[in-house]
Amino acid sequence: MEIKKSIFGKIDGKIVELFTVANKHGNSVAFINYGATWVSAVVPEKSGVKEDVVLGYNSLEGYLSDTAYMGATIGRFANRIENATFEVDGKKYKIDSDNESYALHGGKEGFSHRVWDSREEDDGVSFSLISPDGDQGFPGTVSVKVRYRWDDDNNLRIEFTAETDKATPISLANHAYFNLNGTGSILNQQLAIYADNFLPMKEGCIVTGEIAPVQNTPFNFRDFKAIGKDISQENGQLRMGNGYDQSFLIKKQDDGILDLIAEVFEPESGILMQMRSSYPTVHLYSANFLSSKFPGKKGKKYSKREAFCLEAQYSPNAPNILGFPSSILRPGKQYNHAIEFHFSVLNN
Repeated sequence: MEIKKSIFGKIDGKIVELFTVANKHGNSVAFINYGATWVSAVVPEKSGVKEDVVLGYNSLEGYLSDTAYMGATIGRFANRIENATFEVDGKKYKIDSDNESYALHGGKEGFSHRVWDSREEDDGVSFSLISPDGDQGFPGTVSVKVRYRWDDDNNLRIEFTAETDKATPISLANHAYFNLNGTGSILNQQLAIYADNFLPMKEGCIVTGEIAPVQNTPFNFRDFKAIGKDISQENGQLRMGNGYDQSFLIKKQDDGILDLIAEVFEPESGILMQMRSSYPTVHLYSANFLSSKFPGKKGKKYSKREAFCLEAQYSPNAPNILGFPSSILRPGKQYNHAIEFHFSVLNN
């Protein structure tokens, strides 16, 4: 595996570095230590031409201006926590948030806005961070590590580990925006999510704790269908999110096992992306509010529904919902989850 490191920019006196990891076929993935962010995945189309299927920016300025968490590692807690509050062992905590209705992606200055320590590995790169007690209102000092591993079969494995000295909710996720054509609308890209149930929301896109079947709803992706096929249906859930912004409950076979949870196929490029995860839920977002202030990689500003996100994580609002898989990490225990993305080509 070939790893190249270069300077990507500087923020608050800290150097931001770009790591590009290429396999023996010349296919590559790249990351920066600002936000432990995944910035590219260059893989072949069926024509043999290589395409970058992860949205991002050519400079640090783009990521600093970005409000979409593009490619970033999300923490301490991915997605929304209602009223920006939660309780742990009877004690109430308030998260530092711009919105009183909810805290999003760990608060105003979550992990996505930090410069992480970095280390090159034999097959990729790892990033580490210390989050002090009280960070954004969360209890406990937490040490976090994200490891990206790339192989010769175009398989990217993302490993998340964390430890704490005080009980705290934690849900780490990667927020990559994918387009298997590189650019343009994603509405014709074919998606399958292997889940029988989704998690309904109320106003503010807050998960309520209800579990609903996908059968006979626009959220049935148990067989491949175009992302845009049902996105304009008259449906209260779709209306709240202005499109898909839903979490799906994964039927886990065994804790720690990376189940195949989703696949996406782009007929034009022939690229197939398969996703495996050890997490209990995956969140689908059809980039309904994507509107970049800064030009993207090809000099074009990104716009609505030009990408999709599949965010493996604990359930949104899990700290406030009894009965959901617990997101509380306790001293002496290790948070340990992984996600894999495999890229291949189908010629049909």
